[in-house]
Amino acid sequence: MVYRCDSCDDYVFYNPTPGGSTAVVDGERLLLVEDFRAAGEWKLPAGRIELGESPREGVARELEEETGLSVDPDELTYFYDSSGEPVAEQYMVNVDYAVPRSKTTGTVDAGSDATDARFFAPAEFAASAYSLRDSHVDRFGTDSLEWVLEKARRALEE
Repeated sequence: MVYRCDSCDDYVFYNPTPGGSTAVVDGERLLLVEDFRAAGEWKLPAGRIELGESPREGVARELEEETGLSVDPDELTYFYDSSGEPVAEQYMVNVDYAVPRSKTTGTVDAGSDATDARFFAPAEFAASAYSLRDSHVDRFGTDSLEWVLEKARRALEE
């Protein structure tokens, strides 16, 4: 899609900002973090890819920062990608990976970008007072944690 300035009709270019997330799968559960900016709103551990990082390296770093879990980037399996409309002059392009809990090390402990981190089964999360963060819903096009879990599990089985 080509964007044009409303007042002068010049082209407006949005350079992509790369980001990604990690779906840590533990049987029928997914690891989620409570966003430090919004109590009660949860998401997969996620963030921006930094200069010099590959997408796998970036999401592995974000996973450790937000949850205390470490993973070798080579253990991450691609399962989804997305982009959305530019927001606040940023155009996010996301690459999402899955990993079995058994391939991670460490103890789950919320880091500086999260107020809580824990595993949820989709039914348990749906029955709670919690919700998925809007950015998470936009990224995956659904508010179904079960959909994300199944998509991640299928990728890990291939």
